[in-house]
Amino acid sequence: MEKSIKLNSSNIINIRKKLDADIIKYWKIIRNENVMSKKAIKANIGSGLDLKSLYNQITQMQDKRVLIKGMLMYLNMGITTFDTSKFKKTNNYNIFMAGEAKEAIAQLKMIPTLNPTLKAKKGLNALGKQETFSSAKIAALIKDLQLTANKYDTAMENFNSKTEIDITELGEKFEKELAL
Repeated sequence: MEKSIKLNSSNIINIRKKLDADIIKYWKIIRNENVMSKKAIKANIGSGLDLKSLYNQITQMQDKRVLIKGMLMYLNMGITTFDTSKFKKTNNYNIFMAGEAKEAIAQLKMIPTLNPTLKAKKGLNALGKQETFSSAKIAALIKDLQLTANKYDTAMENFNSKTEIDITELGEKFEKELAL
C-alpha cells in the first residue's frame, strides 16, 4: 500500500532546494575527484566516495526533482492532488526531463579525464593517476542522455505544434497578432 502525505509549497520548495544543493555538491565531487594521483588516493585525500554511486544518486535525485517541480506547478495552478502517472503524460514533464538530461550533459562535459592517447601510449600505471569515468565512458553517458533529451524535445515539439487552446471569448483581442 502506498503511503499518502500532504505537502505545502514551503515543504516542496525546501525539498527542491535540498535536491538542488546535493546534486550540485555531488557533481563537484565527481569533477574534482574523477582524475586523482595515486599518491593523493593513498593519502586519503578527497571524499573517498564511490563516484559511480554518486552519479547514480544524482540521476535518482534528478527524477525526484522533476516530480517536485511538477508538484509545485500543480499547487501553483490550484490543483491539490498529484498523480504521478498523469503528470508523466504532460508536456511539463517532457520539459522538466529534457532540462535534467541537458543539465547532466553539461555537467559530464566538465569532468576532466586522462588523455586517452597518452594513456594508451604510456599505460595507465606509468601516468601515476587514476580515473573513475574515462573519456569513452563519459561520451557513452552523454550519447544516452542526448537520446533521452531528443525524445523529450520531440514530445515537446509535437505538443507545441498540435495542441491548441480555444480562446473564443478573447479571439478579437488577438486578431491583429494572428493575421499573417
